[in-house]
Amino acid sequence: MQREILAFMERDWDDRAIAAPEYYVANGQERWEREEFFRSGEINVENEILADPWVFRRGAEPRRMRMLEIGCGCGRMTRALAASFAEVHGVDISREMIRLAARNLSDLRNIFLYKNNGSDLSGLADRSFDFAFSFIVFQHIPSPDVIESYVREVYRCLKPGAVFKFQVQGHADLSHGEASCLENDTWLGAPVSPADAESLALRCGFDLILSSGVGTQYFWLWFRKPGWPWIPRKIRRWASRVWAGLRALADRPVPVSFSADSVRGGEGYRVRIPRFAGQAIDVGYELSAPEMPAPVSGVVGRWCELDANGEATIPVAVAHPGGLVAITRVRSRSRGGPWLRARGSIRVEQSA
Repeated sequence: MQREILAFMERDWDDRAIAAPEYYVANGQERWEREEFFRSGEINVENEILADPWVFRRGAEPRRMRMLEIGCGCGRMTRALAASFAEVHGVDISREMIRLAARNLSDLRNIFLYKNNGSDLSGLADRSFDFAFSFIVFQHIPSPDVIESYVREVYRCLKPGAVFKFQVQGHADLSHGEASCLENDTWLGAPVSPADAESLALRCGFDLILSSGVGTQYFWLWFRKPGWPWIPRKIRRWASRVWAGLRALADRPVPVSFSADSVRGGEGYRVRIPRFAGQAIDVGYELSAPEMPAPVSGVVGRWCELDANGEATIPVAVAHPGGLVAITRVRSRSRGGPWLRARGSIRVEQSA
């Protein structure tokens, strides 16, 4: 059955790559301009990797790291990854996606692409990568066995102490068996519950150090390959939790306040962030609305110049989508500072 599923997955994704690769890789909109498409990949890399302290073990520098991307598609995120990491190795089950990625990324010399069989990473050496990542890929895999096969292979390829950050289908109430996959398609993946994630990590040798997005299609998992596997798992898990608690205490969010609770498109508002007074800042945000299946995250570069009181006037475009805009992180662009967690939100009402 697994061989049939893999063949079905490969055929489906080859067809999607031929029909509308950008849409099926990132279906946030039906038509993409090339620059906008790759910019969306840059935003995901900023949000999910570069701003994530769990990714970089022992303060490792991305420029010295070799990373593995599972499900690289036509290279949407791969291009941005290559700007930060020493080497990026991307695999995909679709020969057509790999062909497109090779064409899209032909100007870069630190990217290596592989067409794989959809379940293993044969051809990649043991303990050869410092980090592994997968986004909006496993949520489409209809077989838990295929997912587990990938996770085992990633364990083999990672160096001790390295992290595999990946996202799965978290809607545990979905009923999607392998048989129905062959009758339908490979868009709706096998659901993974928190208990499933714990068991998966245990069976494959990983420590589950963090998770988020439980119950959504963006269920993120952080699996770490133990650096000292001879230490009992219970002690490793206790140490990880203590470390996470210490990080949480040290990483208090930066308060962001607004002059109003809501604003209409075409209007403006005042924002106040005293900690960054007199500086130019970049801002990470999440936009959520009732009609959206999940929040949309992004980064606003050169968002605003704050005055001596940490205030600035922010205009809202007339066509800005209505919904709740939550500020998730900020950084000082003028001082080249790191990303810091932030907390504050404002509701945008659609203009009449």
